[in-house]
Amino acid sequence: MASLVDGVLLVALVGTSACVVPMYLKLKRLDRTQAEYGRAMAASGHALASAGEAVRSFAGEGREVLEALGRKIDEARATLVQLEAARDRLAREEGRAG
Repeated sequence: MASLVDGVLLVALVGTSACVVPMYLKLKRLDRTQAEYGRAMAASGHALASAGEAVRSFAGEGREVLEALGRKIDEARATLVQLEAARDRLAREEGRAG
């Protein structure tokens, strides 16, 4: 009778082991997948932070370029006013001489 019980317990142990081993392998695979996912999420976070910094930098530089362009336009307008005034003076002087 003891050998029959031992045989049943051995079969139960083998069956349990047969179920546990594949589950253990699946859990190991899940652990690796989760680690890869964590690394991918961390890399995505770093990439988004870098992209945000680039956008902020671009906005700041764009503002600086816009301000510099505004100054150059103002300088060009002042030069144009000076040129028109010089042309008008020349035209008046030619009118008096001629």
